[in-house]
Amino acid sequence: MNNLRQTFSLPSGLSPLLHSNFIYLFWDIIWWGFYIGSTTAFLAIYAARCGATPGQIGLLAAIPALTSLLLSLPAGRWLRRFPAGRATVWSAFGSRILFLFYVFLPWMLPPELQVQGLIVLAVVITLPTTIINISFSQFFVEAVPIEYRGMVVGTRIALMSLVSFPVTLLCGVILTRMPFPSGYQVVFLIGFLGAILTVPVLRKVHPVAPTEPVTQPSTSIPATRVRLIPQIDDSSRTYVKIILLLFFFNMTNNMVAPLVPDLLVNTLQFPDALISLGTAISTMLVFLVSLLMARMSHRIGGRTGTGMGAVLLAVQAVLLALVTGASGYILAVIVGGLASGILSSAQYTYHLDALPPTERPSWLSWSLLLGSIAVLLGSLAGPALARLGSIQEALIVLAFFRVVIGVLIWVKG
Repeated sequence: MNNLRQTFSLPSGLSPLLHSNFIYLFWDIIWWGFYIGSTTAFLAIYAARCGATPGQIGLLAAIPALTSLLLSLPAGRWLRRFPAGRATVWSAFGSRILFLFYVFLPWMLPPELQVQGLIVLAVVITLPTTIINISFSQFFVEAVPIEYRGMVVGTRIALMSLVSFPVTLLCGVILTRMPFPSGYQVVFLIGFLGAILTVPVLRKVHPVAPTEPVTQPSTSIPATRVRLIPQIDDSSRTYVKIILLLFFFNMTNNMVAPLVPDLLVNTLQFPDALISLGTAISTMLVFLVSLLMARMSHRIGGRTGTGMGAVLLAVQAVLLALVTGASGYILAVIVGGLASGILSSAQYTYHLDALPPTERPSWLSWSLLLGSIAVLLGSLAGPALARLGSIQEALIVLAFFRVVIGVLIWVKG
């Protein structure tokens, strides 16, 4: 209990603005936890229940990733004209209001078009999401000084997990007791309400760190030219190496992601109650590990934590490949929860701590560009690899690649 109280207590001596920022950033992630515990946890499972193949589940991520890929660099250049806070709030509203369509989708389309409807909706949501994916990182950097970032990120992840754990269990009960697809509609409604409530909270977070000057067009003074490729120096070379390592790591993760729902629903034929229990256990482990990471972020470091998490995810992939029943599934969930708990804060701080001090929107847009390519290639390559043999064989191969990338991050990153 003392550790819990210490984790959620703010450092002494904070300025009123910092204190306010931290509180509202915590409330932002609390509301977001409702979305993570409901819509995020069950959307791919819903698609599988609707008859989606691993390839179609991969398209749920691949096509939005292609859209984001096309928009990342133009969006990064465009965002130089606006404060990060304003861009974050409006793009958050634009994306999260669209989550309401998940609730209405079963009423809008016949069952045979549900999967296609999910893919189209995912593409539409990507348009404002691309903006917030770029702007929020700069928004967070401006609102939280570097010495507090590990603490704030770790605490946010812990809070999100603490909320999403009971939400996931509740959603499992709803799906067990309500007929299909009405139960999923209630689950998606919970996710929408949590997501939209983050918007008024984000409005109350303000910058405390120096920011780059905003480019304002003028009729008498030419606007500063925004470079497509930022200037390369020593700090940016390190950043490029890091985002390339994270690119390969995230690509393997996105190769695994579309395989798991099909494995659980069609191959192993697990019920929603067991899947929701597994998700809840993973979420609780993320919470517990995040408590430690919030206190030990400076001691462990983002690079070491990311490497450790990658290796643990490799172990989880092997365990999933060997699952034959509920006990094996729960063991895989436990290992994956430990890995996700470490990575939830370590990977984010690893990336942000290396962010060059100048031309941040441009660098963040390149990072998002690589992230979108990783999602696109991984979402297509994972199901293709599974078609060459089986899902289990594909998971073993991907576990090997996760180990290699994890060691490279740990040693060379």
